[in-house]
Amino acid sequence: MTRTESKWAERVAQWKASGQTVTEYARGREYKASTLRWWSSRMGRGVVGRPSVATVRMVRVVAAAKPVESTLSVRVGGALVEVRPGFDVALLREVVHALGGER
Repeated sequence: MTRTESKWAERVAQWKASGQTVTEYARGREYKASTLRWWSSRMGRGVVGRPSVATVRMVRVVAAAKPVESTLSVRVGGALVEVRPGFDVALLREVVHALGGER
Protein backbone atom coordinates (compact mmCIF):
# COMPACT_ATOMS: atom_id res chain seq x y z
CA MET A 1 0.00 0.00 0.00
CA THR A 2 1.34 3.42 -0.94
CA ARG A 3 1.57 6.32 1.46
CA THR A 4 -1.39 8.01 -0.23
CA GLU A 5 -3.48 4.84 0.01
CA SER A 6 -2.61 4.50 3.70
CA LYS A 7 -3.62 8.11 4.36
CA TRP A 8 -6.98 7.63 2.64
CA ALA A 9 -7.59 4.26 4.29
CA GLU A 10 -7.20 5.97 7.65
CA ARG A 11 -9.56 8.81 6.63
CA VAL A 12 -12.20 6.34 5.41
CA ALA A 13 -11.94 4.30 8.63
CA GLN A 14 -12.33 7.45 10.76
CA TRP A 15 -15.35 8.58 8.72
CA LYS A 16 -17.07 5.19 9.05
CA ALA A 17 -16.34 5.09 12.79
CA SER A 18 -17.86 8.58 13.19
CA GLY A 19 -21.36 7.46 12.19
CA GLN A 20 -21.77 10.67 10.17
CA THR A 21 -22.74 10.97 6.54
CA VAL A 22 -19.86 11.56 4.15
CA THR A 23 -21.01 15.16 3.63
CA GLU A 24 -21.15 15.87 7.38
CA TYR A 25 -17.77 14.27 8.01
CA ALA A 26 -15.96 16.04 5.14
CA ARG A 27 -17.35 19.49 5.99
CA GLY A 28 -14.47 21.76 7.06
CA ARG A 29 -11.78 19.24 6.10
CA GLU A 30 -9.07 19.63 3.45
CA TYR A 31 -10.80 17.23 1.06
CA LYS A 32 -14.20 16.93 -0.55
CA ALA A 33 -16.91 14.46 0.36
CA SER A 34 -16.83 13.10 -3.20
CA THR A 35 -13.13 12.27 -2.85
CA LEU A 36 -13.71 10.47 0.44
CA ARG A 37 -16.61 8.55 -1.15
CA TRP A 38 -14.41 7.60 -4.13
CA TRP A 39 -11.64 6.24 -1.89
CA SER A 40 -14.18 4.34 0.19
CA SER A 41 -15.60 2.76 -2.95
CA ARG A 42 -12.14 1.89 -4.20
CA MET A 43 -11.22 0.23 -0.92
CA GLY A 44 -14.52 -1.66 -0.89
CA ARG A 45 -13.66 -3.14 -4.30
CA GLY A 46 -10.27 -4.28 -3.00
CA VAL A 47 -8.35 -2.10 -5.42
CA VAL A 48 -6.21 -0.43 -2.76
CA GLY A 49 -3.01 -2.24 -1.86
CA ARG A 50 -3.17 -4.46 -4.90
CA PRO A 51 -0.42 -3.95 -7.44
CA SER A 52 -1.60 -2.49 -10.71
CA VAL A 53 -1.66 -4.92 -13.57
CA ALA A 54 -0.54 -3.90 -17.02
CA THR A 55 -1.58 -5.70 -20.14
CA VAL A 56 1.41 -7.23 -21.83
CA ARG A 57 1.45 -8.61 -25.32
CA MET A 58 4.19 -11.09 -26.06
CA VAL A 59 5.59 -11.24 -29.56
CA ARG A 60 8.26 -13.40 -31.04
CA VAL A 61 11.08 -11.50 -32.67
CA VAL A 62 13.03 -13.41 -35.24
CA ALA A 63 16.16 -11.90 -36.67
CA ALA A 64 16.24 -12.09 -40.42
CA ALA A 65 19.09 -14.15 -41.78
CA LYS A 66 21.80 -11.89 -43.06
CA PRO A 67 22.36 -12.60 -46.71
CA VAL A 68 25.78 -13.98 -47.41
CA GLU A 69 27.56 -11.73 -49.79
CA SER A 70 29.04 -13.99 -52.42
CA THR A 71 31.79 -12.86 -54.70
CA LEU A 72 32.71 -14.51 -57.98
CA SER A 73 36.33 -14.15 -59.01
CA VAL A 74 37.04 -14.24 -62.73
CA ARG A 75 40.61 -14.42 -64.06
CA VAL A 76 41.02 -12.81 -67.45
CA GLY A 77 44.59 -13.08 -68.62
CA GLY A 78 46.67 -11.77 -65.77
CA ALA A 79 43.79 -9.78 -64.21
CA LEU A 80 41.47 -10.94 -61.47
CA VAL A 81 37.95 -9.47 -61.65
CA GLU A 82 35.61 -9.80 -58.70
CA VAL A 83 31.91 -9.93 -59.51
CA ARG A 84 29.31 -9.35 -56.78
CA PRO A 85 25.53 -9.83 -56.80
CA GLY A 86 23.78 -7.06 -58.71
CA PHE A 87 26.72 -6.47 -61.07
CA ASP A 88 26.27 -4.65 -64.35
CA VAL A 89 26.38 -7.34 -67.07
CA ALA A 90 27.20 -4.87 -69.83
CA LEU A 91 30.08 -3.42 -67.82
CA LEU A 92 31.49 -6.89 -67.15
CA ARG A 93 31.40 -7.63 -70.91
CA GLU A 94 33.30 -4.41 -71.58
CA VAL A 95 35.91 -5.22 -68.91
CA VAL A 96 36.42 -8.77 -70.21
CA HIS A 97 36.67 -7.39 -73.77
CA ALA A 98 39.14 -4.72 -72.70
CA LEU A 99 41.31 -7.33 -71.00
CA GLY A 100 41.34 -9.40 -74.17
CA GLY A 101 39.33 -12.28 -72.83
CA GLU A 102 36.59 -12.20 -75.45
CA ARG A 103 36.89 -14.80 -78.21
